[in-house]
Amino acid sequence: LAAQAAAPLPLRKRLWRQVVREKIASQAALLEELHGSDFGLRELIRLVRSGDRTNIEAQASQRYWKRLFQDPQFRRNPERQDQNRFLNYGYAVLRAITARAICAAGLHPSLGLHHHNRYNPFCLADDLMEPFRPLVDRRVVEISRRDGPEAEMSPQRKTDLLAFVQRRLCFEGQQRSLFDVLARLAAALADVFQKKRSRLLFPDWA
Repeated sequence: LAAQAAAPLPLRKRLWRQVVREKIASQAALLEELHGSDFGLRELIRLVRSGDRTNIEAQASQRYWKRLFQDPQFRRNPERQDQNRFLNYGYAVLRAITARAICAAGLHPSLGLHHHNRYNPFCLADDLMEPFRPLVDRRVVEISRRDGPEAEMSPQRKTDLLAFVQRRLCFEGQQRSLFDVLARLAAALADVFQKKRSRLLFPDWA
């Protein structure tokens, strides 16, 4: 925890660069799985610089959301009564799982790499969960295709949505649970802060 609090800004910017690159890679992989093309997302990965000072993450998101639901009018807006309701619910669960892994690794979830808000106790969880959001997105696409984007948020649909937590991910050549992967990611971050390694560990999104 002391090492986390003392982490210098250049290190946090380099780590955020890796997180953003992984997020775009996971978004690209999902678009390829669903629609057979990454729609140019992979070419953006190499453009991400330390701290993502040119905001490539936002550029990738603009392409991503237009293609994900095959609806050019879709906007990621937590207040809208469409697929956004399902996204909100899934992301809240993912955030909680990520925060649990962070605390188990001896880190504090409020000390973020990029996200900073004195009223947000989960800034680091918001950082580390970014590349895993497409796991939720995939389930929301399936529910929207089957039941429509304005379907009721019923208990059964919540259960269907939460199937993403059972997804097995390829991590260092092995199939591991989301809980295990997030635990290993948080442990790797703790090692980076303690200068035991230089990079984070993420699944193979391909």
